[in-house]
Amino acid sequence: MTHASANSALLTGTINAKGHETTFYFQYGPTVAYGSRTASAKAGSGTTPVKVGQLASPFFTGYHYRLIATNSVGTKRGRDRTYTKKSTKLKFELFKPAAPPVIGTAVTISGVLTGLNNAHQRITLQASPFPFHELSDLGLETVTNTSGRFTFHVGVLTRTTRFRVVAVDMLLPVVSKIFTEQIAVRVSLHVRPSGRRGFVRLYGTVTPAEVGAPVLFQLQRPARPGRTKKTENREFRWVTQTTTVVKHATRSLSRFSSIVKIHRAGLYKAVVVVLKGPLVSGVSRTLPLHASPPRGRRRGH
Repeated sequence: MTHASANSALLTGTINAKGHETTFYFQYGPTVAYGSRTASAKAGSGTTPVKVGQLASPFFTGYHYRLIATNSVGTKRGRDRTYTKKSTKLKFELFKPAAPPVIGTAVTISGVLTGLNNAHQRITLQASPFPFHELSDLGLETVTNTSGRFTFHVGVLTRTTRFRVVAVDMLLPVVSKIFTEQIAVRVSLHVRPSGRRGFVRLYGTVTPAEVGAPVLFQLQRPARPGRTKKTENREFRWVTQTTTVVKHATRSLSRFSSIVKIHRAGLYKAVVVVLKGPLVSGVSRTLPLHASPPRGRRRGH
């Protein structure tokens, strides 16, 4: 997708880094030979699709463009696209995070106002925290840049919140769709010996307290060949090995602990499942764990 304004454009696309640190840039120009490119930028190392964008200038109707992504696995080139001028009607597009921010981390909300006269427009942010009543102004205002892009630095959110962006200087107000910024519980994961051969103790904390929530201990496995477009490009999947539940610890946090037999070496993580309330499910960092050799096998054989 491309959002053009005057002789520049915001080129956007989607990247799934599949767990590898990835960089990207856009090629663009009047023909399929392109001739120009944007600066390189980082796309992270996540495992879900992430929307990315770069400003291209000069850029005009009829220009060709494509997205290029590179990581340790190799380089992938997106298909060629051609920009054709679209409606001049003003419209908000918001960039959503690849994963819910963890409680206690600062939140930013960014997007682009597309259409005629989208530059230098004064906009404001409205919000309604869980359990979601009427949206009200946060007192945060900003101005779109020359390509219509904007960012609000919201700060730390303590609960899932609904937002809406409004262009305030229009005769007919331009309003974005309501979108929900989910906030995840914070999950820690640690390991220590259990005293039993082939077993370890996996334990951690959940902040704030989520007593009774299920905990899934998952192992990263190679993905099977996908049968649908949704799964065919995945390189790995997470498989639940065992479960436990979150137990009481203090007023501000809860704990979980389980003795687990490690059948396979690999990366493990803990997923705390939150089904309702002001926060959503959280995921710990990954831990590399090693499986014990079978009984009777001697080193060197």
